[in-house]
Amino acid sequence: MRKVGKRVRQLREESGLSQFQLGVDADLTKNQIGRIERAERNTSIVTLSRIADALEIPLSSLFLFDD
Repeated sequence: MRKVGKRVRQLREESGLSQFQLGVDADLTKNQIGRIERAERNTSIVTLSRIADALEIPLSSLFLFDD
């Protein structure tokens, strides 16, 4: 989950979105986005799909890690 959270943060920042705006676009709260980015909660594939849709990227992009 840490790698996914880090990737969500990276893609969100590259898109120029705040946690609040990504949350609005994905129908999640800012706090939920923050907890996902910090890997403080396990996230369902449905939630990750909503985040990917909000970022206008394929879901698989959330699983492309640099290491």
